[in-house]
Amino acid sequence: MSDLTIIPDSNNPVANIKKSTDVAGACKEIVSRTSIKIQNKKYVPVEGWMAITTAHGCNLSATDVRQVDGGISARGIVRRISDGITLGEAEGFVGDDEKIWANRPLFARRAMAQTRAMSRAARSVFAHVVVLMDAGFETTPAEEMGHEIEVKTVVSTPQTEIVQPVKAEPKQTDVKQTYSKFKTAISESLIKFDINRFIKANQTFEKYIDNLPEDIFEEYTSYMQICMTTLTEHIQDKNINPSENQEKDLCKLFEMWRHEIVRVCQIARSTPIDESIF
Repeated sequence: MSDLTIIPDSNNPVANIKKSTDVAGACKEIVSRTSIKIQNKKYVPVEGWMAITTAHGCNLSATDVRQVDGGISARGIVRRISDGITLGEAEGFVGDDEKIWANRPLFARRAMAQTRAMSRAARSVFAHVVVLMDAGFETTPAEEMGHEIEVKTVVSTPQTEIVQPVKAEPKQTDVKQTYSKFKTAISESLIKFDINRFIKANQTFEKYIDNLPEDIFEEYTSYMQICMTTLTEHIQDKNINPSENQEKDLCKLFEMWRHEIVRVCQIARSTPIDESIF
């Protein structure tokens, strides 16, 4: 990773571009795999931007989530891990006038504001890397394109039953049924702050991920970026308190989120952040 880390040198722009080209090559596969096609164009979601940011030796995070006039705002930050210097910042915003998000639960809108902020901050610093990939990716973050992401929620009343869409879709494949049950379990675990169920559901579903149909895989990646943003927010707010073993399980399941998981767990435990783990 250190060979790819970019430390800008204004006196040697050729070397800087060479390093960015190396990062573009290293991250092209994961950016391609996580990209989302909208109206025949490919857009990079937050997972792709996180891969690019990590390859540059930087940390991507969101903070300052707040309700403002007209919606919810958050601030995304790109920091260099080696010295903590901020390389870029950007605002993410979910408006009350957005048809897709207007009736979503508050946690989902807060999560999307953070996701947009992170993607926008990464784009402000590393858009040129996406161009260097020469794979036809748009540099506008996927989350800003109004792509409808289904987030199932469960009313947190013990007596409420979860309705499974079986009869409505009689031709639904086993994979789709499994994915529907997975989303139900994940949504409920986040609402009830049940970290054990969240981990178990992801461990169980992990074997299906590589064989998901393209349309379900795109929905899955978008859905999980919201869930992981929500999870880390709950950890930082101490609604969820993972044990060290649970932290390890989360890092193993979500390698792209490893840095953020470790960071928020250490913050929640009031432990000084050990930069060597990054």
